[in-house]
Amino acid sequence: MRCLVLNADYTFLGVCDWKDAVCSVYTNKATVEESYEQVIHSPTTRMPMPAVIRLRKFVHVVFERINQVSYNKRNVHLRDNYTCQYCAVKIRDREATIDHVIPYSKGGLESWENTVTCCKRCNRIKDSKTPFEAGLKLLRPPAKPKGFREIMRIKLGELHDLWLKYL
Repeated sequence: MRCLVLNADYTFLGVCDWKDAVCSVYTNKATVEESYEQVIHSPTTRMPMPAVIRLRKFVHVVFERINQVSYNKRNVHLRDNYTCQYCAVKIRDREATIDHVIPYSKGGLESWENTVTCCKRCNRIKDSKTPFEAGLKLLRPPAKPKGFREIMRIKLGELHDLWLKYL
C-alpha cells in the first residue's frame, strides 16, 4: 500500500510506501490525515495504516511542471491501463508491448498519438500493417494525456479514493 504525502500547507509532495509513512508518524515528523481500513500492529502498538500523511514542518520544493507527462513505454502502458488496445485483454507488465498504430515502415512516429499498449498476440497479428489492413480496431484513439486527474494517475499510478480531495 502507498501513502500520499502532503506538505505542512496541504500541498501535494509525492507518494511513499506505507512503512515510510508509519516511520514518519512514529518519529513525529508527520500526522495522519486519512487511513485505510487495514490495521498494522507491533507487540505494543496498533494503528490504522496511513493513506494520507501531512508533514509537520513545511518543506520548500521546486516542482517539475505538473501538467506534463514524459513520453516513454511505461507511461504509455499506464495511460492505457495495461490493457491491449485491440482485444481489451489486461496485460501483465512484462508481457505488454508497444504497437505503432502507423508502423515505422509507413512513416509512423514514436509519439503519444501513434503508440498503444498491445498484447504479444495482437502485435504479431498486426505486424507492420495498419490496424485496418490487419483487420483490427482500436478501443480508443491514442492521445497525449491531458487533464490533471489523468496526468496524476500516470505519475502516481492508481489514485486511491481517500487521496482525491487532497489532489
